[in-house]
Amino acid sequence: MFEKRLGLLPLGVLMALPMLGLQVLSASQVAQAAAPRGLGLQGPLVQFIDTNVTSDHADISVQFACSVRYITNNPMNHGSSTRITLRLGPDCGTLLNMPVSELPIVGGAGELVTGARLDSVVPGEVTLELTWSRELDFVIAPTANQQGLRLRLLGLGKRKSSVKFTDAEAPEGYAVNLDSGFAPFDDAAVRAAAALLNTQAYVSETDIEEQHWFRLRVGPFASRVEAERVLKLAQAQYPRAWLALNDEDTSLAVVQRAGAASTLSALPSDPALPDAERATLLRTARDAMTKRLYPEAVEALTRLLRQPEYAGRAEAQELLGLVRERAGQLAMAKAEYEEYLRRYPDGPAAPRVRERLQSLIQASLTAKSVGDSTITADKRWTMAGSSAVTYQYGKAMTQTPTSSSSVTSLNSILVYGGLLLRDHGERYDFTTRIDAGYTHNLINSFGGSQDRTTAAYVEATDRHLGLTGRFGRQSLASIGVIGLFDGLSVGYQVNSKLTVSAAAGFPAYASYSALSSKQQFATVTAEYGPFKQAWVFDAYVIDEVAGGNTERRALGLQTRYSGQGHSAVLMADYDTVFQQFNSVTLIGNTRVPGNWLIGFDADHRRSPLLALSNALIGQTAPDLSALQLEFTPSQIRQLALDRTASSNTFVLSGSRALGDRWQFMADIATLQFGGTQASGGVAATTSTGLDKNLAVHLSGSSLLQSGDFNLFGLRFDDSPTSRSATVSWDARFRLPGAWRIGPRFSVEQLNDKTSGTKQMLYLPELRSDWTGRRAVFEVTTGYQMQSQTLQVQPGTLTGDVQNGSFNQRNYYVSAAYRFRF
Repeated sequence: MFEKRLGLLPLGVLMALPMLGLQVLSASQVAQAAAPRGLGLQGPLVQFIDTNVTSDHADISVQFACSVRYITNNPMNHGSSTRITLRLGPDCGTLLNMPVSELPIVGGAGELVTGARLDSVVPGEVTLELTWSRELDFVIAPTANQQGLRLRLLGLGKRKSSVKFTDAEAPEGYAVNLDSGFAPFDDAAVRAAAALLNTQAYVSETDIEEQHWFRLRVGPFASRVEAERVLKLAQAQYPRAWLALNDEDTSLAVVQRAGAASTLSALPSDPALPDAERATLLRTARDAMTKRLYPEAVEALTRLLRQPEYAGRAEAQELLGLVRERAGQLAMAKAEYEEYLRRYPDGPAAPRVRERLQSLIQASLTAKSVGDSTITADKRWTMAGSSAVTYQYGKAMTQTPTSSSSVTSLNSILVYGGLLLRDHGERYDFTTRIDAGYTHNLINSFGGSQDRTTAAYVEATDRHLGLTGRFGRQSLASIGVIGLFDGLSVGYQVNSKLTVSAAAGFPAYASYSALSSKQQFATVTAEYGPFKQAWVFDAYVIDEVAGGNTERRALGLQTRYSGQGHSAVLMADYDTVFQQFNSVTLIGNTRVPGNWLIGFDADHRRSPLLALSNALIGQTAPDLSALQLEFTPSQIRQLALDRTASSNTFVLSGSRALGDRWQFMADIATLQFGGTQASGGVAATTSTGLDKNLAVHLSGSSLLQSGDFNLFGLRFDDSPTSRSATVSWDARFRLPGAWRIGPRFSVEQLNDKTSGTKQMLYLPELRSDWTGRRAVFEVTTGYQMQSQTLQVQPGTLTGDVQNGSFNQRNYYVSAAYRFRF
């Protein structure tokens, strides 16, 4: 199977598994693998979920306590939630055969990401369900080290602006912001600004988070040099003036004419062109408009409108308004239509232009959204947070032909909380955040208690410069580095398409890690997009150092495509020291005829992540410094390569709606782990061979009652060493009030081809939850029954193979409460 079942082993071996896991992990992962988990879940599988929200997208970062393999997600690229299917890696220990249920806290999300839930119906497999406040497009990808996920929500459109013009031109390109305030500017102030600076002036309105601002501006300017010239002149009268670049969103504009007269009629005239050249410009504009190349169309039409009055000018005036409207520049379109009616009130297109203008005016009267937050708009400071408490208890009973035992396998309390404070200004934002928790393990022999901190930082943002700095414990939601670190990160938005960021500090490999300077890293990333409204390109370089040695130095690239009904992600990570690819991953989905949504995942990677400290695997030396006493630097690099296996995964999935209530989903997956070479006194390992897996699911809603949900599953797995079949059912039904109840049941049959062992696993479970607007309370109870038949040594007299038996019973209960404020 993908991961061999560990629940078949005797109790003593199970308790030793975290130590055995050191043989397959790099030193950088040892801290996580060796976390005291006992027989069950002593800490959460989800270390943290962090969200970084910008004006047009949000990045969700998820980190797990052990390695996971992404299989598929449904819905694949659009919806208000997604259900992500993951296979647990061998370093997850006893979680491979234990049910998992968690309500992780989502940090930094405010009101956008409304919930997260981790469930397990089939042993060795978990589903992470993430929900957000409205339907959005999204793309998802795993991280290079297999211990995280990154999901981007697209098209938030969070900042909504409106513009009040003194002239025909809406802000485009560079502008100079003269003054800002919470009260509107009167027409006299607008006229005075225009007269003082001898340019066009306007008033814009914008909602920045929960605060509504009015801006007095002049512009637009085609070049930064011209804008800076006006800025210097303006600062004598307007000391708070600053330069703005493409920060007005007029696609959602509520536009009104202001007091100063329109300057359209005062546009300078160019020398008259021949009629043939005017006709060519008009054809160029029409062709560009057909191809949706709106800037090219605007340029050609503007040249025509700068001509002295001629017979075809009215047509160009109307066409420019139409181009602006189709480009989403409603403010500019309205101004162009008004100029047409002023110049040509009885023109041939006047009735059509009046109709279009009236439509824009009606559209401008719609009420503006104040965003997602429930905080009132008269407060600059906002606060958001969440807290959760979970109690877990489990008991395991084992019986063999010669003995029986009973042990409390799980008894712990988990407390978590997060607080986000933010000050929103016209130019500056200040943020402070802390997310922390405590796991109190009542079974001291299984590792004691732990406190954990997943975020503790301060952040400052200058929106006008596009510069952000953050200091403290944080996660870096960029490719190449995802996880926790203690240090500094900075980001700079060069323009509307290019963002550059950098980070440096000390890695924290788990949320319970203390500040340590033994390892350092630095990384620089760049993101460009969207390109043609569909492509985004990311690149990074990262350098990690441990004890004066280069642990890892890599270059990475990620390309994302998101279109109507299609999305794809291509990622590659190349280590420049070892001159090896760490990982190459291609994930995509597309809609095909017949209403099928097809997804695929092709992944090649080194396992574990290629790093110099992999040379310690199988050695007695405690660190690289001690290992350097026995081997040369080149030998250590070779040892690291020899200890690092490779793996290849391919997943093909498909889903299709069957009527209004049913949906069919299936995925075929293959996995192959490569072997490792013998060197440095460590024996070689052989390849696991090709593991093949088929899973089929059928989900139905409103079958027994309105709003119920049923998920029926069938999974087959065949590997060179074992074969299994699993049948599962997961359901949720409504109860009076806000309560729901969710029975689930799975049966697995496992045959070990090498030893002849046979196992039957039965897992009934019942979950009940209450969901309010800001709170969730959940109780889960279950009973796991395993019966195993073993082939033992032949009898001394007959030589026949004798059968033994091994039975284990586990029951568990958990209660969790989560509250958002």
